[in-house]
Amino acid sequence: MAPNPDKSDVLISFPDMNKAFANELAGDLAESLTEDTPSLSVTRFRDDPLTQDFGATLAIILGSTAVTALAKGIAKWLARRQDARLHLKRTASNGEIREITLQGQPTSRVEHIVTDFFR
Repeated sequence: MAPNPDKSDVLISFPDMNKAFANELAGDLAESLTEDTPSLSVTRFRDDPLTQDFGATLAIILGSTAVTALAKGIAKWLARRQDARLHLKRTASNGEIREITLQGQPTSRVEHIVTDFFR
């Protein structure tokens, strides 16, 4: 059964990057997040079903306690992958679509920015 990005709490993509590099980053981030938080549901999917890559977009379903773990995991990964650029998209409980783009950099503020994004 194919993942349904419309049922996900968060979509993470890698804007302005070639597909091969975005695919590599998606795999690295998915592996990092699931190693740090095994209970986190992370699924990769392809924007174009006709391509043969594994998918450069991550769909994440959050549990009630996963927000903090996800924020820490993203901040840790971005500190390690300074060449990355992430685009996070979610629909808030009021239906508002929220989006944020983060550039990889070693800063403690990233965790706070991501945590605030989910509030």
